[in-house]
Amino acid sequence: MYRRPLLKLITAALVALAAATATAAPRDAAATKKIDEAINVHYLATDFDKAEATLTGTINACGDKCSGSVIAKAWMYVGIVRGSGKNDLKGAKEAFQKAVAADAKVGLDDALATPETKKVFAEVQAGGSSGAGGEGGKGGEGGKGGEGGEGGKKPPKGDASGGMECEPKVTEVQTRRPIPISCTSEEEATKAELKYKEFGGEQWKTVKMSKKGDAFQAEIPCSATQLAGTLRFYIRAMDASGEAVDTYGTKSKPVEVAVVAQTDQDAPAFPDKDAPARCAEQEECPPDFPGCKKGGGGTKGWGSSCASTDECQSGLSCNNGTCEQGQSCDVDADCPSGAKCAGGKCDSSGPSGPFKKNWLGVHVAYDLAIVGGDSVCSKDSQDNEGFACFASGTEDQYNGLPQEGIANKISTGVAPATARIMLSFDRVLGTNITVGGRLGYAFNGGPAAGENKDVKFLPFHAEARVKYWLGKDVFAKKGLRPYVGVGGGVAQIDAKLPVTVWDCSAAANPQACATTPAPAKGAGGRELKLDAYKKLGQSFIGLNGGAVFALSPNSGLQLNLNLMYMLPTTGQVVEPSLGYVMGL
Repeated sequence: MYRRPLLKLITAALVALAAATATAAPRDAAATKKIDEAINVHYLATDFDKAEATLTGTINACGDKCSGSVIAKAWMYVGIVRGSGKNDLKGAKEAFQKAVAADAKVGLDDALATPETKKVFAEVQAGGSSGAGGEGGKGGEGGKGGEGGEGGKKPPKGDASGGMECEPKVTEVQTRRPIPISCTSEEEATKAELKYKEFGGEQWKTVKMSKKGDAFQAEIPCSATQLAGTLRFYIRAMDASGEAVDTYGTKSKPVEVAVVAQTDQDAPAFPDKDAPARCAEQEECPPDFPGCKKGGGGTKGWGSSCASTDECQSGLSCNNGTCEQGQSCDVDADCPSGAKCAGGKCDSSGPSGPFKKNWLGVHVAYDLAIVGGDSVCSKDSQDNEGFACFASGTEDQYNGLPQEGIANKISTGVAPATARIMLSFDRVLGTNITVGGRLGYAFNGGPAAGENKDVKFLPFHAEARVKYWLGKDVFAKKGLRPYVGVGGGVAQIDAKLPVTVWDCSAAANPQACATTPAPAKGAGGRELKLDAYKKLGQSFIGLNGGAVFALSPNSGLQLNLNLMYMLPTTGQVVEPSLGYVMGL
């Protein structure tokens, strides 16, 4: 009679246990999938750095949402990558210690482990979990005592040999904290360098120390404290010849700092300075991790072009071909210029996105004038229509008497004219409008004209313009940036064309020759070859349009087309130009 209630009780207990297990480790499946990728794809392809980064990134992304056995499995494979792949047995031992601390029953993948790696694992297992900082099942974000890799204790400071005095005396620091170091020496030191090796690192990295009064100062960057474990460093002071005269720690006995998830110690800082802010978290998200921040682990920063999120820096995502948004933050200062911290994420949706607002450029242009006319080398045309005719190949202006109706004309068409080189400046207003101008110098103008040679070519170019750029966030992206605009300014355009005239000035009866009805040629005349210049300007108004092909968000090649109406000597000019522009 008691079987049915007992069966219901047992069933309810099993269901509750299953639900609790699922809740306690909701990321196990995704983490296991990522561990398999690290070993079966990256490790077997001998891409050991990628394999280790994938494993440690998975541990960090797990947080407290993965079981201890999965965390232990990940650390075990980190040890195999380091020991069997990179021949880093010391790093392998640290990883195995973390694996055993997470799950004392963790086993070694003998198929992938070398004999040396197997020996290291056996030594760690024989010592139990006492030799490793307990991870508490939380990977890189475990409890305070479990990050140091020394059985929950702070690692020893090491032998700070030498006479240098350094502050602060750091023995423990929170993950993702930079470590400022300030040192003094009684020796005749002229320069100093700080060398550090992050947890799991293979090589010592060097930071040149700067002189601040009597002290040498440098900062161990956040990249060295991303993962919990033991950070090592030492400092060398040198004289003018480069000889070491003093030290703080040594390569064989470096100073050791425990990097932990939480600590009661104050954040390190330079003397009389505030501690620098904690850096944003970097993590590589396994697929389908709930709550895991998405972002790549690449090198491309905010506004760079991208094909996938993997190319972007951690915290950025590839949106419409550009690395942007999604960067984690605590305050506005954590975000790129122009972005705000909202809800723990950097938001650049405001009107002042992270792009350059001042643009300089250099351009070359060629002028094409629309020219035509009759009796172009007559006195009236040269006095009132903007033409000036010269004996071919000379600067001798033609002042003769051409016969009417015989040659002496130009069919309307496009004529090659002047060329010019220009510098430009544009200022971005809002997100799509620029105001600016171009200054330049023109070449290939015609000779001075007029009775006293007082009508000279104006070589200077000055132009003001307003442009509207088509597209969204156009100045923050690579690729094509089209625009249209209006402008005006000061310029002269001289178009040169060959003209033939029947000159009557040397005839016995010049007037009779000049008024002889065409097509007959006047008696006593002669044929002359002349260079006719159409002098347009010296001011203009017009439209412009074109595009910049941005090679990067801050530079590009610009193709521009000006449609100019010249004043007061009127005429139309088409002016294409090609230039290079750069944002400042």
